[in-house]
Amino acid sequence: MTDNTPGLAARRGAFKLLSAVLWQHRPLDLALDRALSGLEGPDRALARAIASQSLRWMVDFDAAIDSCTRKSLPHDARARLVLRMALAQLWVLKTPPHAVVSTALPLVEAGPRRLVHGVLSRLIRERRTLPETPQLPEPYATRWQQAYGQEATDAIA
Repeated sequence: MTDNTPGLAARRGAFKLLSAVLWQHRPLDLALDRALSGLEGPDRALARAIASQSLRWMVDFDAAIDSCTRKSLPHDARARLVLRMALAQLWVLKTPPHAVVSTALPLVEAGPRRLVHGVLSRLIRERRTLPETPQLPEPYATRWQQAYGQEATDAIA
């Protein structure tokens, strides 16, 4: 099935890129060409921006997602990855909410579309914001604090 929703190709590319990094454990730079093949210019740049910001703010996005569900989604769930991408667009890239929702739901495919829509709707309605700097994932935060001190770790974040 082909969906001609504007911007969806870039979101599919970002999804492929994030899947390669998070689920196949490939470095972002090495996964770029394969994941974004067929995308050019603005679509390629948007896909990379969505993926990069999803990774940078992942801990904060996961906290927001988990605050909206009774039971935490598995970290390798397609719905969680789509929600991370949607929040990167909404909170970091400042994409209009209607565009975020209309390009997120097709990525869930046969999954929990109502759950994704509900979480996004709640977070949009509550007008949440991100902290000044992203939280670092454990165990990096603790290890870097011990090795470099709090000031350097904050600068890294």
